[in-house]
Amino acid sequence: MVLPPFPSFTSALLEINSDAEGDFMVKWSAASLFGGGTDTTVSALYAFYLATLLNPKVQKNGQAELDAVVDTDRLPSFEDRSRLPYIEAIVKEVLRWNPVAPMGLPHVSAEDDVYNGYYIPKGSILMANIWQFTHDPATYHRPFEFKPERFLGAEPERDPHTLSFGFGRRICPGKELADSSIFLGIAMSLAAFNIIKARDEHGVEIKPGCEFTSGIISHPKPFRCNIVPRSEKAAALVRSVDDEYPAVESDAAVLKEL
Repeated sequence: MVLPPFPSFTSALLEINSDAEGDFMVKWSAASLFGGGTDTTVSALYAFYLATLLNPKVQKNGQAELDAVVDTDRLPSFEDRSRLPYIEAIVKEVLRWNPVAPMGLPHVSAEDDVYNGYYIPKGSILMANIWQFTHDPATYHRPFEFKPERFLGAEPERDPHTLSFGFGRRICPGKELADSSIFLGIAMSLAAFNIIKARDEHGVEIKPGCEFTSGIISHPKPFRCNIVPRSEKAAALVRSVDDEYPAVESDAAVLKEL
């Protein structure tokens, strides 16, 4: 199967912005598009794998729901989402437990303002402490625990989608794509694989740490785990995706050397 060529975001813009200022704007807009769509989603999925290792009951409950709802002859798809409330709750808890951008992006006040008695001069740089919002015990019961159940039942806790993707005009423009990608990554991973603790050379389970990096984008610090197919049938489903969508040459090697 040969995939059709896709138009290049960068080359298309360079054709209409050929001066030095245009080059600068194209470069940074392309970098933002690439960085915002990759590093952030990867961080959320890493957090999911770590949370699953630390909370095996979450994996068990998610797989039970998937087995009951999705035909085992296929992988889950976005069309199944409305029938997978527990998987949906895992997505929300991943966004809450380790917000990808814990301090959001800086905002600048356009005019003098007063908020709750605080004077904010024009030009002030404001940072929203998203991590604090998603770990506020007044909003989330036992906030440091990974509990998807908090979003189920008659009185679910606040949906972190209203916090995790930023606010106002600086809200993440790719939030719908990111949310869909995280859902599919979690659903397909649980449907096809068991995520279990790694073992050392003596056969003793290695308990991963629960630490995260600082910076604009927060990642779990490196940890070891084993990811194994749930069955031979599940392994065959994964291999069938490679057959249907074979790998194509990319610029990954070039980007790695930059």
